[in-house]
Amino acid sequence: MEAEKKSSFRRWLLAVVAFLVVAAAIIAGAVVLSQRPHYDVAPAALPRPDEPVMVEASPPATPVDLTEVKKAAKDRQLGRLSAEITDLETGEVLYANNEGKHLVPASSTKVYTTAAALLAKGPQDRLATSVVKGGPGELILVGEGDITLSRKPGSGFFTDAPAISDLADQVRRALPPEELKKITKITVDNSMREKSTFHKSWDLVEIGMGNVTFLDSVMIDAGRIIPTENYSARSNTPARDVAQALAEDMGLGEKLKNKKLKLEVSDDPVGPAHPSAEEALGQVLSAPLSTRLRDMMLHSDNMLAEAVGREVAISQDLPGTFKGATEGVLKVLKDNGVDTEGAVLHDTSGMSEDNRLSAHNLNSALGSKKLHALQQDLPVAGAEGTLRNRYLAGSGAEDAAGWVRAKTGTLDGVNALAGTVVTKSGRPLSFAFLSNTPGDVGGGREALDRLAAAVYRL
Repeated sequence: MEAEKKSSFRRWLLAVVAFLVVAAAIIAGAVVLSQRPHYDVAPAALPRPDEPVMVEASPPATPVDLTEVKKAAKDRQLGRLSAEITDLETGEVLYANNEGKHLVPASSTKVYTTAAALLAKGPQDRLATSVVKGGPGELILVGEGDITLSRKPGSGFFTDAPAISDLADQVRRALPPEELKKITKITVDNSMREKSTFHKSWDLVEIGMGNVTFLDSVMIDAGRIIPTENYSARSNTPARDVAQALAEDMGLGEKLKNKKLKLEVSDDPVGPAHPSAEEALGQVLSAPLSTRLRDMMLHSDNMLAEAVGREVAISQDLPGTFKGATEGVLKVLKDNGVDTEGAVLHDTSGMSEDNRLSAHNLNSALGSKKLHALQQDLPVAGAEGTLRNRYLAGSGAEDAAGWVRAKTGTLDGVNALAGTVVTKSGRPLSFAFLSNTPGDVGGGREALDRLAAAVYRL
């Protein structure tokens, strides 16, 4: 059995090598053909762990010459650095520098959140958003926490998101015309959030900056006012926005305009907790968890990370609050052998400056043989998401474009980079770098990219 596991893991590593060879070739072609400040590279999926690949990995290079890595790690722009590099195949730690030092992780926290979700829930898990009958003339919106709803099919920010217009069509067909005319109230049951929707460590100004908003039980595009823009300002009233969109798509816009239709958001239960499709007048389902996690990591979406944290909490029979989410994430990881020693979480997105993780904490998750899917969710350097405009020509890290896959993290005085790389010698490694410094954030970010590129050159 153990031999089978090793063989499967070996095939998975070879698959990673094959994928990254292709990715790097695509990016290299983009560099030649385009002088634009980024590369247009279509996201590519990694092969499944059990897919055979016709490629031989190079044998591990021993001993490893860490001269360039050590030099890059001494860059003054990195300030306080916690770093660890591990051979994914053997588990050998190749380099460590203050690896147990707990620093502010920023959005690299999402590595922990994604890992916990993958361990606690199935990749095909979906969330339902339903409409049921309430009191006379009342409809109740009951959500299971899906914040990726779009207004129309294909119009939203997230991949394969369910549409409110589809939900409205179902409700309209389910109600006789005379009942539809009598609708005077739409209520959102927001009780699943247990009045825990905006973290005390967050700043309200971040709503206008597009970083966070109130984590309601149902949301359109995670609250984005402009669905197509990642850092669009967010709405202050996300749950009410869903009720309004439902009303308008049901043809009740005029009644709403004339104030003959009331919209309410209730923190107390007003409908069935989890109505079945048979009980509901209409119901739509979110994309699978695997899709939502990929979107969350690719775009570093804070609200989706917080929503996923609540899913983890509920799966562990913990309260659907910030505290329940952080406790749930740490519990699941510890139960599955991921190092959580000294880890402190106040949210699951990384927006809180009170979070503390070490490079070893993060690298332990990235190197877990239970978490192959986590590595697939990481953006590709120079090609995707938060790494699309990094590793560019002249950066000193351009040769690692296409080979590095990593989750970024940025706050004032904080830079992080945690992910995987297949080295020039064909060795698959995981790494985690946390940098806390009062200096230039942009300079620190570039220094981290050069450090990751030095790892690629091993």
